[in-house]
Amino acid sequence: MYLTIDTARAETAYRQERIKREFGRATARRERRERASQSEPRHARQALRPTPAA
Repeated sequence: MYLTIDTARAETAYRQERIKREFGRATARRERRERASQSEPRHARQALRPTPAA
């Protein structure tokens, strides 16, 4: 399948990069889902409310 050692090395490097990229995406997706499922503490939401003008 490979013509030379260099093409085999290039193909291997390409595949490893794709695997790393896909793993990073899956991890980021999972972390986003976990953060979205956690509710904010009550005081954080109250701090974001507008206050009456003084």
